[in-house]
Amino acid sequence: MATRAIVVGGTSGIGYAMACRVAAEAGSARVIISGRTKPEKIPYPNMEFRPLDATSMSQIKKYTDTFKSVPGRELDLLIMSQGIMSMAGRTEVEGIDRKMALHYYGKQLLIRELLPTLKPDGKVIIVYDGKTGNPNKLLWNDLDLKQNFGLSTAANNCMVMNDIMIQHYASSQQQDTKEGKRRHFIHAYPGGVDTGLLRNLPWYLQPLARTLAPLVTVTPDTCAQYLLNAVSERAAAAVADAEGRGKYWSNIDNRGRLITDKAVWNEEQMNTVANHTWNLVDEAIKSG
Repeated sequence: MATRAIVVGGTSGIGYAMACRVAAEAGSARVIISGRTKPEKIPYPNMEFRPLDATSMSQIKKYTDTFKSVPGRELDLLIMSQGIMSMAGRTEVEGIDRKMALHYYGKQLLIRELLPTLKPDGKVIIVYDGKTGNPNKLLWNDLDLKQNFGLSTAANNCMVMNDIMIQHYASSQQQDTKEGKRRHFIHAYPGGVDTGLLRNLPWYLQPLARTLAPLVTVTPDTCAQYLLNAVSERAAAAVADAEGRGKYWSNIDNRGRLITDKAVWNEEQMNTVANHTWNLVDEAIKSG
């Protein structure tokens, strides 16, 4: 069966490696890679590039509307690996910090808008950090950090809110499992990967980063292999336990192993984060 995938952040690094692996598995696959800049090399004829500025909620909405405008399009995979390594302070795009837009808000908008096109057994993969977020440090009264912005705080809020939202989608789907909807939502921790993000570090840190990278990182292709294999395994495990007990969300580590100590959120907490997210995102779309 042909696999259709969208990979946002798929023009370099982990996303590009994941896109290439999906495309290489079968000539019948169709893989859309999206980001700001077209990669120098698109190695497979079943891959295509579509530009997207994933910091902009209005641009994401136009992108998803265009995809949905063609009747009958269905997705097997939605992979989102867009991100930035930056030491800059709060920098707003449409009222949202640019880093948080890439690491959290834009990912959630892509899921919301493309979910109607996702097949009943489709998979959604957020590549950010499904391992180290501290739920006790989530700032519930300032989720978008307009008053309390800091680099570590922004990173933690994005990690934890991504964790909460994969559980929210899985929980919302539970009522549909008897009708065959068993989509799986995954938040992946890639660990140390030698990607182009190192170029965004301050110039004085780059020599050290180049020296240490081969010692503490894996290649994007190795990371892609671990994550994609784990996604298939986790989805299969959920389906095997689908008699009203299936758990359709997973956090996985850099070797593809299931992270078993994640906080489980209640409906009120999930709805609080979801409502905040859509209020902010929809305002950003209007302003764009």
